Amino acid sequence: MEIIFSRRFKKQAKKIIENRKNFKNKINECIIDFSTKIRKSKYYRKKMSGNWNGYEELQIGGDIRIIIKIYIKNNSTIFEQIGTHSSLDLC
Repeated sequence: MEIIFSRRFKKQAKKIIENRKNFKNKINECIIDFSTKIRKSKYYRKKMSGNWNGYEELQIGGDIRIIIKIYIKNNSTIFEQIGTHSSLDLC
């Protein structure tokens, strides 16, 4: 599976790592675990609905979520956004 990171994801991840140093390893671990186990990953949470229909959510700890989009035909996953539940407007 090919893993692609959006510009927004990279920018948000950098900001989270600057503020919470301990999340760098968690983010890396999540990406590796997900890329090898997909929906059986310990970080996989759920398929999303509403405005986020077609996206899926990974939870890496605390209130930090990663929003991804899986493309089965292309065998790829795009890591779209990362942030807190409230900063991603998931309510």
